Amino acid sequence: MNADFEAELASTNGVYRRSSFFDSLNRRLAPHLLWLARPGDALLLPPESSSEQLRTEAQRRVVELISPPQAKNQSAHTFTPWGWTPSAAALGERVGAITQPIPFNVVQRVNSKLWSHQLEAELGIAQMGAAIASTFEELQEAVAHACPRSNDKWVIKSPFGFAARDRVLGRGGFLDEPQAKWCRRRLAQGETLVFQPWLAVVREYGIVMEISPDGTIEIHGISDLQTNGAGTGKGYLLGRPPAPHRAIELEKIARVVGERLFKEGYYGPAGIDALEHAGGLHPLLEINARYTMGFVAVAVERSLKPTTPTFWSTGEEKCAR
Repeated sequence: MNADFEAELASTNGVYRRSSFFDSLNRRLAPHLLWLARPGDALLLPPESSSEQLRTEAQRRVVELISPPQAKNQSAHTFTPWGWTPSAAALGERVGAITQPIPFNVVQRVNSKLWSHQLEAELGIAQMGAAIASTFEELQEAVAHACPRSNDKWVIKSPFGFAARDRVLGRGGFLDEPQAKWCRRRLAQGETLVFQPWLAVVREYGIVMEISPDGTIEIHGISDLQTNGAGTGKGYLLGRPPAPHRAIELEKIARVVGERLFKEGYYGPAGIDALEHAGGLHPLLEINARYTMGFVAVAVERSLKPTTPTFWSTGEEKCAR
């Protein structure tokens, strides 16, 4: 598990050191990978993530649990990380697994919110008022133009922010000092920021799919993410499928995105976030060219087969900053 995937992609000097926060997050989330494993697979898990219950369930599923420090000669397995980064590929090589990473420049490009923003514009589905800004003046202009009223809410995001991290929220046509300070610091570091008016959420969707090396796209399902008022994920609602017409819309945009990802040189797991709001459907909110917790939620739902809507928590919110 490398849930700090985006944090490593965002590192600019080529040297990435995982923080204790992300060590804790990875340990907490790693056991969820068992839901994605098939008989004959092996999971690289730190010893502290492996409980007796997890070991029993892994044995039932015929999945081997291996501690990375003790792993060696895993040549019978193909290494598959949460997302491809240099440190993930290095781990695969260190344990002797077949390691075939996607070029890191491709992974970095298609996971950037700048790339997904450009794709939205090309497809004619960009959110009204959304903009990118490489200077503070451009950012101020975007905020003032799109959110002039005092109660107009907005969000400014770093290109590699994830799970409601690396962003600031605000309202009205100007930036207060805390938001302005955050933005000036990021811009000074050479980042281009993404500005979006805030959408009043009715329902959030996560389409999860796999792009094969030959470009074939397989859609695994659509997750039902539950968030708080600030957009932080709390878990997933299982057993509440989208309406048939909505599922058709979501799968259609997912296939378009999948084709574009493959054209850029990416294949493997990918998640597409969409948002239903008071004004309709925003079909493309974000692209994650990696595994997502939506994959896990879809796998849990298929295993448990709930007959009524049931809330399932990933535990990730316990690590939220």
